[in-house]
Amino acid sequence: MIKQAFLTREEIKALQAQEAASTKEQKRTPEQIDAIYSSGTNILVSASAGSGKTFVMVQRILDQMQRGISIKELFISTFTVKAAGELKERLESELGKALQASDDPELKQHLARQIADVATSDIGTMDSFTQKVLTRYGYLLGLAPQFRILQNASEQRLLQNEVFQAVFDRYYQGENQEAFVQMVKNFTGQRKNLSLFKEQVYQIYDFLQSTSDLEKWLEEHFLKGYEETDFDRVEGDLMESIQQALYEAESFFAFHLSNEGQAFGKAKYLEAVEEVLDQIGSLTGRTNKEQLTSVLKAVVAISRASNGGALTNRARKEELKDLVTAYNQDKTIHINRLRDLENQLYQLEFQQTFHQEEGPMLSLLRDFIRDFARAYLERKIQEKAYEFGDISHFAIQILEQFPEVRQAYQERYHEVMVDEYQDTNHTQERMLDLLSNGHNRFMVGDIKQSIYRFRQADPQIFNDKFKAYQEEGAKGRLILLKENFRSHVEVLDATNDVFRHLMDEEVGEIDYNQTHYLVAGSDKQRMALPQHRAEFLLYDGSQDQEEKTEDEEAPLGVETISKGEILLVVKEILRLRRVEKVPFNEITLLTATRTRNDAILEAFDQYHIPIVADSGQAHYLESLEVMVMLDTLRTINNPMHDYPLVALMKSPMFDFDEDELARISLQTLPEQKQMAFYHKVQLALEKTAEHANLIDAKLLAKIENFLKVLSTWRAAAKTHSLYDLLWKIYEDRYYYDYVGALPNGAQRQANLYALTLRANDYEKATFKGLSRFIAMIDKVIENEHDLASVPLAAPKDAVQLMTVHKSKGLEFKYVFILNMDKAFNRKDQSGPIILSRQKGIGFKYVASLPVETENPAAPETIRLQIETPCYQRNVEETKLATISEQMRLLYVAMTRAELKLYLVGKGREDKLRDTDWGTSRNGKLDPEKRKEWTSYQDWLFAIQDVFAKNTLAYDTRIVTDEDLTPNQLEPLEKEKDSRLDQLKDVRQSEDIRRALDILENVDRLNQLYAPAIHLPSVRTPSQIKKFYEPVMDANGVQIMDAKLVAPDFELPTFGQEKAVTGAQVGSAVHELMQRVPLEEEITLDKLHQALEQVQAEPAVKARIKLEAILAFYETPLGTLLQKEASQVRREAPFAMLKKDPASGEDFVVRGILDGYVVLEDRILLFDYKTDHYKVPSQLVERYRDQLDLYAEALRRSYGKEQVEKYLVLLGGLHLEVLKVEEIMGIAQENIERIQRMEDYLNDYAKTLEETKKAVDQLREHQESYIQLRNYYSSQAYFDDLDLSNQADFPADLPCGVLSEDAVYDLLDEHFQMGVELLEIATKMIKER
Repeated sequence: MIKQAFLTREEIKALQAQEAASTKEQKRTPEQIDAIYSSGTNILVSASAGSGKTFVMVQRILDQMQRGISIKELFISTFTVKAAGELKERLESELGKALQASDDPELKQHLARQIADVATSDIGTMDSFTQKVLTRYGYLLGLAPQFRILQNASEQRLLQNEVFQAVFDRYYQGENQEAFVQMVKNFTGQRKNLSLFKEQVYQIYDFLQSTSDLEKWLEEHFLKGYEETDFDRVEGDLMESIQQALYEAESFFAFHLSNEGQAFGKAKYLEAVEEVLDQIGSLTGRTNKEQLTSVLKAVVAISRASNGGALTNRARKEELKDLVTAYNQDKTIHINRLRDLENQLYQLEFQQTFHQEEGPMLSLLRDFIRDFARAYLERKIQEKAYEFGDISHFAIQILEQFPEVRQAYQERYHEVMVDEYQDTNHTQERMLDLLSNGHNRFMVGDIKQSIYRFRQADPQIFNDKFKAYQEEGAKGRLILLKENFRSHVEVLDATNDVFRHLMDEEVGEIDYNQTHYLVAGSDKQRMALPQHRAEFLLYDGSQDQEEKTEDEEAPLGVETISKGEILLVVKEILRLRRVEKVPFNEITLLTATRTRNDAILEAFDQYHIPIVADSGQAHYLESLEVMVMLDTLRTINNPMHDYPLVALMKSPMFDFDEDELARISLQTLPEQKQMAFYHKVQLALEKTAEHANLIDAKLLAKIENFLKVLSTWRAAAKTHSLYDLLWKIYEDRYYYDYVGALPNGAQRQANLYALTLRANDYEKATFKGLSRFIAMIDKVIENEHDLASVPLAAPKDAVQLMTVHKSKGLEFKYVFILNMDKAFNRKDQSGPIILSRQKGIGFKYVASLPVETENPAAPETIRLQIETPCYQRNVEETKLATISEQMRLLYVAMTRAELKLYLVGKGREDKLRDTDWGTSRNGKLDPEKRKEWTSYQDWLFAIQDVFAKNTLAYDTRIVTDEDLTPNQLEPLEKEKDSRLDQLKDVRQSEDIRRALDILENVDRLNQLYAPAIHLPSVRTPSQIKKFYEPVMDANGVQIMDAKLVAPDFELPTFGQEKAVTGAQVGSAVHELMQRVPLEEEITLDKLHQALEQVQAEPAVKARIKLEAILAFYETPLGTLLQKEASQVRREAPFAMLKKDPASGEDFVVRGILDGYVVLEDRILLFDYKTDHYKVPSQLVERYRDQLDLYAEALRRSYGKEQVEKYLVLLGGLHLEVLKVEEIMGIAQENIERIQRMEDYLNDYAKTLEETKKAVDQLREHQESYIQLRNYYSSQAYFDDLDLSNQADFPADLPCGVLSEDAVYDLLDEHFQMGVELLEIATKMIKER
C-alpha cells in the first residue's frame, strides 16, 4: 500500500473547526485532535486524569495504519503487561471496524495484515522488549541467547550473599585492610556485624540498576555531593537561619510579654522569657558568627533550665487554659527550632574537622561497590540468569556499542510511543533515546499521577520535557489534555480546590495552576448536583481512644483505622443503599496500604454489607488463621517453647483466657521456680504443685482435654504426613469451619488450604519432617518471600476495598478515601545513607575522638556519628520528593471518583482548630508548613483554615459518637449467600474439591492399612528413593505412590481426551498383577478377564502388554510364584523405623510391597516396573536403594537374613526379570565408609545445633545494644547528663551508663566476639 501524507497544521486546524461545528453527541476536543494527527517532531501529551489518553493513543495508531504505516513500524511501550494486552485488544477491535467500513481493497488488505500482526507487534513493556533485543543480539556481547529471568527473591539474595562474601574476603585480606575495616565499621553502626553494611551495599546496587550506565554514575555522581561541599556556604546558610530563628523567637516572646503574658502577673516563666529577650536584644547592627553562636547557646541553655521547663507556663486557672496551651505549643516550636540549629552548629565543627578523612573512605566504598557489581554480574552471566535491570543494561550496551544495530531499529520504527511516561526511569529513558531518530517520539502521561518513586521512577524526566517543550525553538511540542470525561463537576472542583492551594514547584515539583486544572468534558458532567458535593468526614469520638488503648502494643509505625471511622463509612454506605438505591459494586474504599484492614471487613460483615478486599500480594502465611496453625505445629513439634504453646492455648481452638493462663503459670515446685510452661500445665493436671488450689474443676477439665488432644496430635505427627496432620487438626477442633464463619471466611479457609498444599509440596520435595518444615516456613516469613493469598471468586454486587496504587487507571462512582490522618512513611529520610540521583551519596561519618581523662580504665577514643552536609542535603531532597509523591497519590485517589468523593479521617476538632496552620503565600499554603505536615488530613484542615473566606468545593462534617448510635446503624437484612450453596457443590474451588477427594482417599487407605501407621515421622520408599536420587524419571517415581481406589462410575469427558501417562499405565499394571489368579493355570484369556476388573480407562488398558505378563509367569520366578501361591504376598503394606542420618531423628518408612514369597531358607522379593529403559542396569541402579529398604523390612519382620531381590521389567521391548544381586553387588568398604561419614555428619550436626542455640541467645539480646546505641545518639542522653550534674540529683542512683565506659567495654567485647565468629564463618564459606 502506498503511504499517504500526514496532516499539516492547517489541515489539523480545519479538522478541529469541523469537529466543533458537528452535531456529535461526544465530540473530540481540539487538543485530542491535535494529539492524534500531529507529526514531524517529538510530542509530549500531558493528559490529566480521565482525559482520554488511551483513546488518543489508539486513534493515533489507527490513523497511522490507515495511512499505510505497518504495526511493525511502531514501537509502543506500556507500563504493565496488562495494559499492553488491553491496548492490543482495543486496536484489534478498532482495526476490525475500520476494515468493515473501508471500500478500498488495497486498504482492506493492509488493515487485515495489521490485525494479524498485532499479536506479534512491539506493543509491551520495556522489559519484554529488552529481552527480545538480548535474545537476538546478545551474542555481540558474548552472551548466550538462552537465559532466564532471576525473579525469585530468595535465589537472588543467595547469589548476592555469595558474591558479597567473596568480594568482602578479597578486600579484607588485601593490602588496604586497615582502611577497609574502618570503612566497614563506619557503615555497620552499633550492630558490630556485617548485616547493616551489606544492606547498604545492596541498597546502592538496587539504585544503580535504575541508572542508564551503572559504572558511569558511580564515576561521575557517586561522590559529587561530597566533593562539592562548600563549608563557607554551609556556615553562611546556618548563620542566616540562626539569626532568622532568633529574631522570630524574639518577636514571639516580646508579643506574649506585652499582651496575654500580662494575665499571668509575676509567673516564674516570665523571668526566663525576659532573660531570653535580653540575650537576643544584645544583637545589634551587623552580627558575626561569634555573636550569633553565643546568643544561640545562651537561649538554648535558658530553655534547658529547670529540667527543660524554664520557659513553660504552668498556670492552672481554668479560664486561662486556652492561653496557656496556645503559648506552650508555639513556644515549643520556636525552642525546638533553636535547639536543632544549635545541634547543627555543634555538628558543623566536626563536619569541617573530619571532612578530609571521609574522602578516601568514600572512594574505597565506591571501589567495593563497583567490584561487587562486576562480580555479581559475572556470576549471573555464569548462571545465565539476569535481573530485569541487567537485561536493560545489556540492551543499552548493544545499541550504544553497535551502530548498525541501533540504526536498524531507528530505521525500522516510524514512531516510538510510550504510555505512562511519568513513571519512566533513567534506564528506560536511555532506551527510548536510542530507539528514536531524534524527532519521532510520542509520549503520553501525567506528572500528577507519578506514584512509583519506590520503583526508581523519576517524574523529573517528564517535568524537564514539560518545561522545555513550552520554550521557543524546542525539539518537541507540548499538548495539554485538560478535559476530564470521567468525573462530575463536584469531584473536579474539589480536586482543583485542594491542589491549587497545595502543590507548587517548591513543594510538589509542579505548579498546579490553570495549565493543570481539571475541566469537565461534557454538559452532563457540568450539571450541578448539590447532593454530590465532596465531603471531608472527620470522626471525633471516644471510640478512637478505645482503639488506641486496645492497641497500645501495636508495632511502631503501624497505622490503624479507628472503629469510629469505619462506622461513619458504614452509616453513609447504608444511607446510599437505602435512600439512593446505590448498588454496592459502585462503591470503593481506598486505603494507603493493605495491612490492618481486618477491622473494616469485620464491621462490614456485622452490618451485612458485602465487601471484596483486594489482597494483592499479601502473604497467606501472615494471616491470623495460618499463624495460629503454625503455632500449633510448633507446639506439636516441641511443647517446651512457651510462646507458641500459650498462643495455641489462647486460640479459639482451646480458648484459655488470661486468668486461666495466669493460674497455670503459678504452678511451680518449691525447689524449681523456673520451668517451661508445658511442665506447669502438666503439674496443674496432677495438682501436685504450689498453689494447686487455684486449679478449679472447670479449668482442670480444660487442661485435661487440651493435653489429651495435644498428645493425640503429637502421636499423629509421627505416623501421618504433614498434609494429613493439618487436616486432622482442622477437623478435630472444627477450626476450618470456625474461620469460615469469620468475616472474609472463604478467603481464610482458602489460606488454610494453601498451607496444606505447601506442606504436601514440601514433603514431596524434601521429606525432612515437621521440625524442618517449621524452620523452612519461619525462613520464608523472615525473608517475606511467599505465595500471595489464594484468590477467590468475588460476589458481583459488593463494595471494593483496595489500595490507591491498585486503583490507578480505574474509576468508581462513589469513592471513600480512608485513614486521611495516617502519617506519611518517612523511613527513607533516616537511613545510614541517602542517595540522590544528581548529588550521589549522602552518609553519616563515624569519627574517633580521643578521650582526655586520667582514668586508666577509660577507652582511648569514643565514636561520634556525624551527619555530613551532603547527607543533610539529601535528606532535604528526599523529604521534598516524598511529600511530592504523597501529593500525587492523593491526586490519583481523588480523581478515581465519578460522582461523589468522601475523604475520611479522625481527630479532635478543638485541637485541629487551635493548631497554627500558617498563612497564605501567593494563593498557596506556607511552604515551610507544608514540609512539616505529616498527613493528608493536615493539608485539608490547613486549606479550610487558611482559605476560610473562599468558598471551597468540599464540605467538612464532624461526626461524633452521638451520630453513630446503634439506632442509627441498623444492619441490612442478611441476604442468603449464594456462595454457600456454590461451595457446597464445588467445595470452594476446583483445587479444594480435588484436595478433599484426595483426603477422603487418604482416610480410606489409612483405615485399610491401620497396622502400618503406628510409628513416627512417615516417609515412603519412593520418597527415600528421591532423597538419594534427585534426578528421576517421573514414571519411576509415580508408580511407587499409594494407589487410590477409583470410583465405580465413569465421569463424562468434556473436550479433548487427555493423553495416557506412564503413571496411569504403571498403576493399572500393578492392579492387574494383584488380580492374576496364581492358583489357576495362567493363560491369555485369564489375563484378559483380570484386566476387565482393573479400574482404568480403556486407553490405559490398551497400553498394557499382556503377552509380556504371560511370559513372566513362564520364567523360573513366575513358575515359582504359581507353585508357592499360598505363600505369596501381594500389595503388602509395611512400616519400619529408621534414623535420619542428617538430623538423627527417627522416622518411619511406610509403603506397599508389590510382592514377596517366604521360603524355608530365604525370601524372594519382586517388584514390577513399567519404566522405559535402554540398559537394564540403569533401572537396577535407580531402584537399588528402594529395594534395599524393602529387603531390610522383610529381614526384620521374618528374621531371615537372605532376601533375594528381583526386578520384573515390563516397559522394554521384551520382558526381563533381573536378580539385583547378580547385577550389582555392594562392596563392604563402601558400607564402612558410609557409616564412618554418617558418624562425622551426626557429630557435626550436634555441634551446629548447640552453636545455633548460643547464637539464638545472643540474637535475643541484640535489642539491648540497639537501645543503648539509640540512647547515646539522642537528646535524652544529654538531658540525663545535664540532670545528673544538678545538686538535687539522687546520690544513690546508679549512673555508670552516663559515663559510657561500661557500655563501650561491653560493646567492644561484643565486637571482638563478632570478629571471631566472622573468621569462623569466612573459613566455613570459603571451604564450602
